Amino acid sequence: MTDVTEASELLTQSATFGAMTEATKLDWDIIAAHNKVFSASLTDRVIDHLRLLDGDCGGFSVDRLEHSVQTATRAARANKSDEYVVCALLHDIGDTLGSYNHPDVAVAILKPFVSEDHLWMVEKHGIFQGYNFFHHFGMDRNMRDDFSGHQAYDLTVEFCQEYDQPAFDPTYQSMQLEEFLPAVQDLFKSPKNSIYLKSDGVMMGEN
Repeated sequence: MTDVTEASELLTQSATFGAMTEATKLDWDIIAAHNKVFSASLTDRVIDHLRLLDGDCGGFSVDRLEHSVQTATRAARANKSDEYVVCALLHDIGDTLGSYNHPDVAVAILKPFVSEDHLWMVEKHGIFQGYNFFHHFGMDRNMRDDFSGHQAYDLTVEFCQEYDQPAFDPTYQSMQLEEFLPAVQDLFKSPKNSIYLKSDGVMMGEN
């Protein structure tokens, strides 16, 4: 039986256990085969969730989707790497579900796929962005200085000041969301860091 035939047959089956302690190797081969297909459409699900920001202005002069695309456009036009640009595109994707911690949602999505510095940039951008407005609420705008000396400190300052904070301009001509899809697809094609990634770099359940 070829690998292709075996995979096709596994996709016609479902695991039979009711508790993981009852599972067999075949059960997990079935689940791994289904997960491989499901994982292949991760980009589509991420973009669908990003589109939920469309029309949601939250009081800003542009909606949150335009802000995300505009941030990514500014980074792309500054010749930043594709990974950086995708981080810029998705940095606020958590606004719908993480109203009080939106960077953490983006971090959870990006963590398996990006470098530590870019992940830290996304994780801390909410605090670093506070430099531009925290003082209007009686908060410490220099809260970012608690992280002074971190290797990604300057990177995060750059991201917030050069690409994120000016990206609320309703007159700016942003790229189309679809133009970023190849970079997003490429990024999510293969994880660099995952508990399901074996020591040889192969995902669990794959040969």
